[in-house]
Amino acid sequence: MEVGDLLFVKGNCNFSPFIRFFLKSEYTHVTIAVDHDHICEVDLYRKMEIMKNPYKEYDLYRLKANLTCDQQAELLHFLQKKVSTSKGYDWWRLVSICVKRYFRWNIIIHEQDRYICSEIIDKAFQHIGIDLVEDCVTGDVTPIDIMKSKHIKYVTSVYRVKDSLKEKGSYKRSG
Repeated sequence: MEVGDLLFVKGNCNFSPFIRFFLKSEYTHVTIAVDHDHICEVDLYRKMEIMKNPYKEYDLYRLKANLTCDQQAELLHFLQKKVSTSKGYDWWRLVSICVKRYFRWNIIIHEQDRYICSEIIDKAFQHIGIDLVEDCVTGDVTPIDIMKSKHIKYVTSVYRVKDSLKEKGSYKRSG
């Protein structure tokens, strides 16, 4: 993994079926790499943090254009700042996105210093001048919106076997 790589996860928590249904996506979570072994994420049960990558299976995506050293440093600085001020998961943002997608109501409900996984990634890239999802309001995005971005490309599918990484295949996906 490289700084800025995106890991798309097909979650299996209690809320995953709900998220899949409302967002029409097999992916329920996305996180961002901060180095080869660590990710930065916020999830349903804890506030944003930088931690060793715990995921056993994920699809890895990367920006088509390489990040400069300055962009990498600024991205990491932005994420570290958000980690220090995060108050947890933004349940209201998730509810508003689901309502917006399902009922087509144009509402955004958001709590200060709370985030959903795709929102923080969208905001981090916006911070360094890259608009991953140009047709959506910054932060009002889902993992699948980011995956469909013209600015990223599929790298590989990964799974862990006894702490070693294996690739399922590195074929090119459309998207």
